Amino acid sequence: MNPLFRRVVASTSVRISVTNPRAVFRGYPAFGAVFVLLSHNRQFRANITSYLSFDRPAASAAGAAAFSTTTTPHNKEKETPMASTTNLIESAKRAACRQAVADNFSPDFTYVGIGSGSTVAYVVEAIGELGPAVTGKMKFIPTGSGSTALIRNAGLSVLQVPDLLLEVEFHPETPGNHQPIDIYFDGADEVDVELNCIKGGGACHFQEKLVSRLSKRFICVADSRKKVDRLLTSWAYVPIEVSPMGAEYVRRELVRLGSTDPKIRTSGPTFIRTITDNHNHLIDAPFPTLLLNSESEKMDPAKGLWTPDALLARIKKIFGVLEVGIFSGLNGPQVAELGTDIEGVKPVKAYFGRPDGQVETLG
Repeated sequence: MNPLFRRVVASTSVRISVTNPRAVFRGYPAFGAVFVLLSHNRQFRANITSYLSFDRPAASAAGAAAFSTTTTPHNKEKETPMASTTNLIESAKRAACRQAVADNFSPDFTYVGIGSGSTVAYVVEAIGELGPAVTGKMKFIPTGSGSTALIRNAGLSVLQVPDLLLEVEFHPETPGNHQPIDIYFDGADEVDVELNCIKGGGACHFQEKLVSRLSKRFICVADSRKKVDRLLTSWAYVPIEVSPMGAEYVRRELVRLGSTDPKIRTSGPTFIRTITDNHNHLIDAPFPTLLLNSESEKMDPAKGLWTPDALLARIKKIFGVLEVGIFSGLNGPQVAELGTDIEGVKPVKAYFGRPDGQVETLG
């Protein structure tokens, strides 16, 4: 990549602070969500000001949030410890995203996947600032209604997955033809040392897996809290998208697998069952901390001890399950070598922003 291009992306002076960024992709209102924009890019500032001005039902997993813009006064009051912590986290996310875009984004791309994690807003911000001279001929594939709005309000071209598949020529015998998306950026709820991920806190993991499967490379962006030795260390559960009719059946089968008190996810003050973009329900299934895939000899399903690959495969066998929020196994380049019948959804690299402003990479 052109070194000048990388420096421009990584150093552009835009800062967004979101008091409740994950609410963009969840089914409840983003109370107190505020974007603080300090940008020389007037068009991006105008676009993001109008970002998600519509209301959606509280039970929708991709429910939108109402955002307002504020200016930062020169003599602002002293920040509370909570506000200071939030700003550090958001700054860490932004630093990770800018570095990831600087290292991996190319003007030669045609299709770019944009995930639903709260962190990915800063990826879209960085890409949007490159301007139409770089992005004008590109199309951006979202993984939900939240990321669709992010793309559109950054002035970028949206292309939904069904339209993408109709647009690209399909040649079953051509290697790599099943991965038309050049790169896919998304966050994660947790990432282990093998780059296995837990995703689905925002209820879009089916779409995220679909876009990841269609991508040549998946780049994960997050703050350093998401980096763990093993999955389910800090994050409490595995998100599972299920048929509404079969939700209770699936929940009981998860108990048989060793899940402790799996619950059907609800949203909002009235505890209405969360509805995904696919009109399904979600089950959040706690399990003991997962082993690494390289520790398969320690696996003991009777005690609820699973590797990511084994637990993913077993849960997907339960009747009524659409998709599981474990992203493990192979990555895009590995699948390109082996064939189309293998799932490749693991990131090739992860960027973790730290509170000290540094960015740590894995992979």
